[in-house]
Amino acid sequence: MTGASAPGKALLCGEYAVLDGAPAVVAAVDRRVRVAWTDERIAMSPEVEATLRRAQVEVGAAGRALRVDATDLHQDRIKLGLGSSAAAAAAAAGAVFASHGHDLADWTTLQRLFACALEGHSSIAPQGSGVDVAASTFGGFLRFERNDERVDTRRLEVPSELHIRLIWTGQAARTSELVKKVKELQREDPSRYGACSARLAELSARFASAFCNGNAPGVVAEAAEYCAAMKALGDAAGAPILEARLERAAELAARFSG
Repeated sequence: MTGASAPGKALLCGEYAVLDGAPAVVAAVDRRVRVAWTDERIAMSPEVEATLRRAQVEVGAAGRALRVDATDLHQDRIKLGLGSSAAAAAAAAGAVFASHGHDLADWTTLQRLFACALEGHSSIAPQGSGVDVAASTFGGFLRFERNDERVDTRRLEVPSELHIRLIWTGQAARTSELVKKVKELQREDPSRYGACSARLAELSARFASAFCNGNAPGVVAEAAEYCAAMKALGDAAGAPILEARLERAAELAARFSG
């Protein structure tokens, strides 16, 4: 096999809360990062290099380098927030496994592949939960939960009455800067952070439960509540987590959903 590909992700609910061990619901999207083996000496991202090393320890040596094409996850060279680095790590691990004849549709193989991609990605970006790596590895809709080193990933069916649409506001967010602000709040005002975090965890669990139970109206209601709680966290941290265009989109989604 000459390479592999992996989808980007859209986190439907659980932003920030998943970092504290709450469940999140994530979906793979129909835009992919593609990688191809090359004998050329080319620069690779740290996440891809780290994942290549880990995957080759797991299943054996493979090609020299991977050429990465992540243009599908960009718009006019701006990142769309679909987890391009995580998708690149998953695709890199997939390329190594595929080169040794492993079936990338096999769940056990995917679990091994995920462990390699998660370790490689986390060695460069340790602040993440790994939910994006999971979506890029397993695809589809997932319930994801991580407590310390234990990761629980389950496939989900979309509620039959639920219609999901992604929008692009035209402006990229610097997630690392937003997380930094939230971490500052956690250090400087742990009581206020704790209240925001507990609310997000409660709502994320309720969203996941509604999704798992096929309760489309419940999913919509909990999404609106989660959006409000995200705004409260952003206000507390002095971070534009829910900027004006996202807030307007959330208002419209809630209005036309019910």
